[in-house]
Amino acid sequence: MSFTYSGNPETSTLDAVRFMIGDTNPCDPLLQDEEINYLIGQHANDSSNGPLMAAVFRQAATCLGIRTVKRSLGPQSEDASARLNYFKEMANKYEKDLQYAGVPPLPDYAFEKVFEKGMMANDE
Repeated sequence: MSFTYSGNPETSTLDAVRFMIGDTNPCDPLLQDEEINYLIGQHANDSSNGPLMAAVFRQAATCLGIRTVKRSLGPQSEDASARLNYFKEMANKYEKDLQYAGVPPLPDYAFEKVFEKGMMANDE
């Protein structure tokens, strides 16, 4: 497994993905190059980068969820659940954006019934 990041997201799709998810620290990699390249290959034929980003954020949340541990030492503590929630929310955002790519959803026209029996009767 390897980790590479040139610092310039314009040079490759791999660097762009790393930049977008903030996985740029070689000392604490979230995803390996091979894993990101696999996801890039799976979404190579997509017209936008939305499906790729949704898959990457979902995978990052999965990897972070496995190794997330709350640590504390005296009065100091570290909880990575905020970072985990961020990755989940971003994956949900990209997945939700994909649902409405073409036609907007139809509105729900469910209203309470306001008719009563005999309301149209003519009492003359």
